[in-house]
Amino acid sequence: MTLKEDLKQLALESGFSAFGVAEAAPVDASWVSSYREWLGEGNNAGMDYLEKYPDLRSDPSHLLPGARSVISLALNYYHAAEGSAEASLAMYAHGDDYHEVARAMMRPLTELLAAHGYGARICVDTAPVRERYWALKSGVGFAGRNGLVIVPGVGSFCFLCEIITDAPLEPDKPIEYGCMGCDRCIYSCPGKAITGGGKIDARRCHSYLSIEHKGELPAGTDLKMLYGCDECQRVCPHNRDVPETDVMEFHLRDSLRTLTLEQVRCMTREEFSTIFRHSAVKRAKLEGLQRNLRYMDKG
Repeated sequence: MTLKEDLKQLALESGFSAFGVAEAAPVDASWVSSYREWLGEGNNAGMDYLEKYPDLRSDPSHLLPGARSVISLALNYYHAAEGSAEASLAMYAHGDDYHEVARAMMRPLTELLAAHGYGARICVDTAPVRERYWALKSGVGFAGRNGLVIVPGVGSFCFLCEIITDAPLEPDKPIEYGCMGCDRCIYSCPGKAITGGGKIDARRCHSYLSIEHKGELPAGTDLKMLYGCDECQRVCPHNRDVPETDVMEFHLRDSLRTLTLEQVRCMTREEFSTIFRHSAVKRAKLEGLQRNLRYMDKG
């Protein structure tokens, strides 16, 4: 077996759902231009960090000198348990923080690369990397109209991760087919944030507003979930009959099965830290959750 084959086998055995390789070349000019246009329109809302490090985002060799390959990985987090119907959270936040879990799962791959004398850098949403670009370029998935990467047979409930390496691995080909174009994600978006062509206006996106946005929400915002939003994924035909994740850290925590809005309203910082220990929900902080309560749809 080749090193690439060994890496792919190890990745799948470790729990990843898809593995692909792309040449570590500069990002296509069309992508750079489109991203610059998206920023210019203000679609990143308050996420100023997305405007930083344009050189790093456009060339992986700036993140790892001598980079030859970008390994793209998809990690399924889908599970059937929905948790509390009252204090609902986006599915990705039902379990442990994916940054920690994915990084630990990727270490055996970098160790294998090191054993062959190659350097590597792990990227799990912690470096200025165009994750969707590399997932598409490496054939891990294809683009949905909601901007998410859809992994064949697995759907879009996936985390994307990358390993930039100086190992010369054979690139994979992008997937030639794509989204079926039913537009269900566009019609179902509660904030009408999906503008088509994979573009999202974060100023209207309930996921952004309930997690990243600081301060009070725009007038008229009517949140459907306490943290995040899964609506465009929930209605997507590509997410029908997808397998549940084997990564138990992503399954629903027992503490979230009966969590109520009243509990969140009266929650102390100590209780928040205990319930959401090693959870992505900590990004919104207790103040963020309690703010979101005021904007939830009471039906």
